[in-house]
Amino acid sequence: MRPILLAALAAALACSTVARAADDYPYKTIRFVTGFLPGGVSDTLARVVAEKMGDRLGQRVIVDGRPGAGGVLSMEIAAGANPDGYTWYLGQPVITISPNFKRKPSIDTINAFAPVSLIGTAPTLLVANAGLPFSDVKGLIAYSKSQPGGLRFGSSGPGTTNHMAGELLRVTAGIPLTSIPYKGAAATFVATISGEIHLTFTPLLAGIPQVKAGKLKAIGVTGARRSPALPDVPAIAETLPGYEVSAWYGLVVPAKTPAPIIKRLNTDLNAVLATAEVRDRLAGQGVEVQGSTPEELARIIRVDAVRWAKLVKDAGLQLE
Repeated sequence: MRPILLAALAAALACSTVARAADDYPYKTIRFVTGFLPGGVSDTLARVVAEKMGDRLGQRVIVDGRPGAGGVLSMEIAAGANPDGYTWYLGQPVITISPNFKRKPSIDTINAFAPVSLIGTAPTLLVANAGLPFSDVKGLIAYSKSQPGGLRFGSSGPGTTNHMAGELLRVTAGIPLTSIPYKGAAATFVATISGEIHLTFTPLLAGIPQVKAGKLKAIGVTGARRSPALPDVPAIAETLPGYEVSAWYGLVVPAKTPAPIIKRLNTDLNAVLATAEVRDRLAGQGVEVQGSTPEELARIIRVDAVRWAKLVKDAGLQLE
């Protein structure tokens, strides 16, 4: 009986410790880990959320940018942190795409985190060199099939969202497309404008000025429907039903973070996302704000993981 009694006492002590930690939460600075450089959508989104969540929680939330390996480095850092609620991670498709890399992450990315809430989604924009003789997806498909070797599209590297958007277009449309990796979206702009490549996928708001200046041609948005920011540009899905690539952003924490803390963060984050100021600031980055329950974000992650694994198989991709 003594071992059983000791085990029961240990369990009771653990539960009381978790409850006390949740009651005191937060009592110190929180670290919000992201995987990309300052100035981009991910960094701006994290800073908006950090500022408003800090105000609500009464503690400072510091954005800790850890770029590298297409976001995998930051993901591994965040997953390995103490699951006490003081390390957050800006979850996005690197969680669901990276398991398909030839060099797999050192963690089980799908189960390494506990979902808190979705923050929002953002489509990308397919743009083409302004001198090409097509202006929509139908024309792109016909032109690609007419060219020896097809067309070249730029990406920020294997397994990135803009790379997978191009591969999904290749498979869905049944056209020859070759991915050319560059170091960032800015480099793909230059290459597309110069004619070094034919196409690229870019964050919506980054592409709009280039389109309005006549330097690039807007072909379609990758979301399920047209974007209010470019209402005259069709969704690719209008020509290719079922095509959709929208980056999702969510708040996740290391697995085994106490449930009361996750509940607190979910409540506060959804309250922050409901404010007009936050919605307007994120809309300015092309993000459609959408909160959720932890269970809903978990479902989004599972579905997204299955979808990308299927594309990698169907497209015969080797993601280095």
